[in-house]
Amino acid sequence: MRGVYLSVQHIDLDLTTIGTPLAWDRIFERPGPVHIDIGSGKGKFLLEIAKALPETNFLAVERAAKYHQMVCEKAAKRGIGNVRLLRTTAEDLLFRLVPESSVSVLYVLFPDPWPKKRHHKRRFIKPEVTSQMVRILEPNGRLLVKSDHPGYAEVIGEVLRNTPGLTTIDPAEAFKNLPLTGFEGKYLAEGRQIHAFAMVRSD
Repeated sequence: MRGVYLSVQHIDLDLTTIGTPLAWDRIFERPGPVHIDIGSGKGKFLLEIAKALPETNFLAVERAAKYHQMVCEKAAKRGIGNVRLLRTTAEDLLFRLVPESSVSVLYVLFPDPWPKKRHHKRRFIKPEVTSQMVRILEPNGRLLVKSDHPGYAEVIGEVLRNTPGLTTIDPAEAFKNLPLTGFEGKYLAEGRQIHAFAMVRSD
């Protein structure tokens, strides 16, 4: 469906009609590996990688209505038919919507670091969440995470290393040839260090 204008409704999933748990063959109307982008923002990473990997199915979740609508419209206008978006929370996606052992790659790129100590409890990467990530990943499925915040990166690394069912792999190799997010391009221009983590589900 690349190069063909799609309707926004084709891209934007309605939870009241698609049912749960999510049925990938129904959502994408074809077989293929499923990759999930948690927090797609303005969609730079999502749309670039979806265009580069047309045989892969991409689901993105974005809570902000403005960005959700923006990315739906961009994907539709560009005819990128292997993308679907849900406006919901990442927790809802992981704990309720995604079936077990059904995702090939999960991207968590630059999650909010909530830098103030009193807000640390709001951080996304924590043991109860990473255990759900393991649940939805297929055997040998990958979890790819990046952060520009040193303190949060330290926490992320510790949580991932201590999550049963996850094994560390080389992040340089795992992220090779993947596009940058909008945030990452900005951070690199500012000289910030990027902390990358790559894990594989290894039962």
